[in-house]
Amino acid sequence: MYYRLTFISSRDKTRIGDTILNGNKPLSIGQTMTCDVQLPESEQYEPNLYATILPLEDANNQSESSEGWYLVRRTDGHRVAVNGKEVSIAITLHNGDILSFIDGENKTELKFDMLDDGEYDTNNGFVYKKHTSNKSFFLIAIAFAALALGVAAYALFASRQKDLRHEDLRPFRQSIYHITTDSVYLLCEMDIDNQRKQIVIDSIELERAAEGTAFLTSDSLFVTARHCIEPWINDEEWDGTSSKSKMSPEVRLATKAETENRIAGYDKYTLRSHCIISKGLERYDYHSTDFCMNKSRDMVMRLGNAQDAVYWRTIFPIAHRRDMELGDFAYIKFQQLYDNAEKSQVRMAEWDEIVQFSQSGIHDIAVIGYPLNDNGTDSVSVVYGNLMTLEYNGSTGCPIGCIQLSAPINPGNSGGPVVAKIGKEIKVIGIVSKADGLASQGVFWAVPITEVLDMHKKGDKAKVDSVTYRR
Repeated sequence: MYYRLTFISSRDKTRIGDTILNGNKPLSIGQTMTCDVQLPESEQYEPNLYATILPLEDANNQSESSEGWYLVRRTDGHRVAVNGKEVSIAITLHNGDILSFIDGENKTELKFDMLDDGEYDTNNGFVYKKHTSNKSFFLIAIAFAALALGVAAYALFASRQKDLRHEDLRPFRQSIYHITTDSVYLLCEMDIDNQRKQIVIDSIELERAAEGTAFLTSDSLFVTARHCIEPWINDEEWDGTSSKSKMSPEVRLATKAETENRIAGYDKYTLRSHCIISKGLERYDYHSTDFCMNKSRDMVMRLGNAQDAVYWRTIFPIAHRRDMELGDFAYIKFQQLYDNAEKSQVRMAEWDEIVQFSQSGIHDIAVIGYPLNDNGTDSVSVVYGNLMTLEYNGSTGCPIGCIQLSAPINPGNSGGPVVAKIGKEIKVIGIVSKADGLASQGVFWAVPITEVLDMHKKGDKAKVDSVTYRR
């Protein structure tokens, strides 16, 4: 015997008719990435785990029991109902039950059916089946035909173009630097001798230095990824609880600063790191607070409880807030004097040029940087790939998310330039941000270089207007 869940209503209309088959394996239903059954996410709340379906024998703690299943509610903030009646803790499921999951104004309904037709091995894990109609097959056939024509047109067009792999990228390689962040300091503003001064009250040396790539542009800007100099803003290993034992030392200091600032009502505490930009015999020491950053899209997470609130600032994307990752860049004006003959030739592309490239049919890109590897070599590497998606608002023409790219990059490439041939010139179109955790290996996100250009044109300042968000 096994059961089948069928989408009968959903905000995502394409899901209606989809089915999930399962036997003895526990099955989770919700919006988080680890859920077996994915529900549409809310634009206002963090992704939620709603419920888990378990075999009845687990409920009775018996190895032999009548076959069946029960549902356990896993959320306090959203409604979970069976046949219209809200579930308080757990409920036994029966053939034909309608399971409802309500997130604000969004409602998803699944029909529960028990089957015993021998077409499914109950010892297997859940099986997802996509509902398709004749119309869908017809559209797929048209899509394949269009794809074939597109491939042919692309091949014809590409044959007339010079491949990026054969272009001279030496001017770009000469402008690539290694960036390393080795320590973090917590400073507090105090009155000393009738003067306001910042005093270091805590400091740590990172157990593992944050390493990445920086590049020097023709505008004399050192550009990198923000998480390379602020390694506490997107700690993916921390589960978001307020337990200090689960925090990395740098996140502990970050939550200390953010929490105390929220209580004080102003930026009493400052967190800064020491970072080194180097290449060969060149070495430049900076602090993270020396860099220009756009923190207007930052999310401030509210953790803990009403009696013991903990706050943490992050750019890790939540729900539909893909625009948060657009803040993963930092730059600093390179003040040292140097021979004009050695001036960087790395030019940044304007937004209309990036859009033009995305629509050209040739999506070849190159990523230049210092990838971390096991053999201890420290040399500039160039890898090639393709532009996959470019997210922007069609009416305003402004980016609403990072550029999705495919290339065999490694840790250490973060902060490096993504270059493309636009017309007859090679320019930087993006800054390597992070790998795509939901995609196959080699897919990553890059911040459009126009984020740097726009902020630099506005006097290197951005209005800080972060949003507080509950965990």
